[in-house]
Amino acid sequence: MAKRRKKQRVLLVGLDYSGPIRRGVTIETKGLCRPQIAPELAAASLYDYDVIIINPASYSHFIFGRRGPHSDSEKELWNLKHENNDHDLDSAFDRWGRQDELKAALENGTRIVWVMAVEKRIHFFGWRSVYQGYVSHAVEALATAASFAAKQSEKLTVDRPTHPFAPYFRRLTRDGWTLCGAFREEQDYLVLASTPEKKALGLEIEVEGARGWLVTPPPSAAALRLLIEAAVKIKPQPARPQYHGIFLSHTHSDKPFVRRLKAALNERGVSDVWVDEAEIMVGDSLTKKIEEGLTKARFFGVVLSPRSVKSRWVQKELEAAMNKEIRTGSVVVLPLLYEECELPPFLEGKLYADFTSPAAFAESLEKLLRRLAFTS
Repeated sequence: MAKRRKKQRVLLVGLDYSGPIRRGVTIETKGLCRPQIAPELAAASLYDYDVIIINPASYSHFIFGRRGPHSDSEKELWNLKHENNDHDLDSAFDRWGRQDELKAALENGTRIVWVMAVEKRIHFFGWRSVYQGYVSHAVEALATAASFAAKQSEKLTVDRPTHPFAPYFRRLTRDGWTLCGAFREEQDYLVLASTPEKKALGLEIEVEGARGWLVTPPPSAAALRLLIEAAVKIKPQPARPQYHGIFLSHTHSDKPFVRRLKAALNERGVSDVWVDEAEIMVGDSLTKKIEEGLTKARFFGVVLSPRSVKSRWVQKELEAAMNKEIRTGSVVVLPLLYEECELPPFLEGKLYADFTSPAAFAESLEKLLRRLAFTS
């Protein structure tokens, strides 16, 4: 007897769809309000869903899940509170609780699509923004730093023709698009579709170590259906592990190995690898820079070789790191054996990662990654 496949549960926040949908999918249009405020309008815990699409076009859109009578008002939050005191933003919307739920959802493989929106700010006991409705600090910051432009056009380029979201963007060449964005080049994202003047219509981004997407609003039911189906088809991918930073102490002659190790760590998701050649400029105080590096990075990796154990520079860095380990009472110093050598006496009792042979490199890299993971 064939095993029944579990239905995929889709949450739409600020979007409504009632058309046909593929088998095995259920769709809910709900808001992010507290269940005790409006039980019939409140979404379940966000980690209960397989796919979530969030469109914070107004406060009503993300609080109650749909456009409301005050959505176009410049005093929307005041109007909602006046209409029902329980609809006060802070009473109706548990921002931090929903953020925790969304983080857990990403960790468990929920696919999340955020819809671009023009920022709407209202002074309501302090300045508030509809970008709170993204319930992700990373996406809120990305949108806040962007410059959005409302336009109407059917012209675009699908920059990633084989991407799962490509059919959605191709549909926009028929139905048109209404919002595009310019994003800072130093931010990390992949452009999926763009306008003739190279403004983005869709991005793939990384949020909490998992893939997510930020797209121009769907202009039609047909486009929304394609957006939902694209997200549903993507296989769940649990979030990538998050890592602490590491300061790599080494002598100049061991730099080729250190560069290789840094590249390998970066490739595996360790973004904060502090190497003195890139960070210390001529004229900087070495002592001050060592302290700064140890402040930036949780761990101190000392690359051990016959040359480094004799280096005054490495000895000085190691002394500062050992003092921090004694002061904090937690493991800070990680010995990384590059070449066989006589270990300093105070490191002899420590477990070390053995990088002395090409065969040992991969195994020791995994050992190092386990130590750098946030669980440590």
